[in-house]
Amino acid sequence: MTSRQGRKAAAREARLAQEAEALSAAAARRRQRALGGVLAAVIVVVAATVAISSAGGRANAVSGGRLNGAAFSASLFAGIPQHGTILGKANAPVRLIEFADLQCPYCDEYSVQALPALVRDYVRTGKVSMQFENLSFIGPGSVAAGRVAAAAAQQHRLWNFIDLMYLNQGEENSGYVTPSYLRRLLDAVPGLNVPAALRASAAPSAAAALTQANTVATQDGVDATPSFLIGKAKGPLRPFQPSSLTSAPFAAAFNALLRDSR
Repeated sequence: MTSRQGRKAAAREARLAQEAEALSAAAARRRQRALGGVLAAVIVVVAATVAISSAGGRANAVSGGRLNGAAFSASLFAGIPQHGTILGKANAPVRLIEFADLQCPYCDEYSVQALPALVRDYVRTGKVSMQFENLSFIGPGSVAAGRVAAAAAQQHRLWNFIDLMYLNQGEENSGYVTPSYLRRLLDAVPGLNVPAALRASAAPSAAAALTQANTVATQDGVDATPSFLIGKAKGPLRPFQPSSLTSAPFAAAFNALLRDSR
């Protein structure tokens, strides 16, 4: 296992452990409510597939079964405003723009390792808004997934889709990004009209969204993924190169900008 694959495996295992802990706590709360005569809520996990390879530590959804992280992902974004490519409140004082390819393993590392804590501590609390610019240069799978992501954005469910994509990412250009794989991801997005999303993914507007993202990246001098721009909501954004793809460097940058905004 390479060091990169090892980091990805460790990051994914940590997030799955967090999911298991959250589901266990939810089960305990349900039991407590049942003792008090209150019916427990039932969490429905949409069927899909996952396989974590011993060599790469990556998951995919190509052979049938339960999607990796579906319940945790749904909980992560529940109740947070989404508008197109933007996650979070419109008046959040700090902005972060992420440029990423859905097949990029380092983007996956950021998503599984840093994103949950940042969403919980900064986006959900209204301090930071995040924008996702979907690049598609790794291969045909990137384009296919990007078009479906653009369709999900039209229904303001982009962040749910891309999070599931990263949690179930396979090897780059291995052919895992199939129509059935993408359909399973869409099926797991809460509140999404799947047939409408599939139709929209084949429309010219979905391809135009990818072209626009690549244009923005070129204008901002972005030539690698993931890349980030950060700044105050009403000021210029600057490139941000984190020291690691964990939450710590992002939190430090956010806190500095929030202090300056007071």
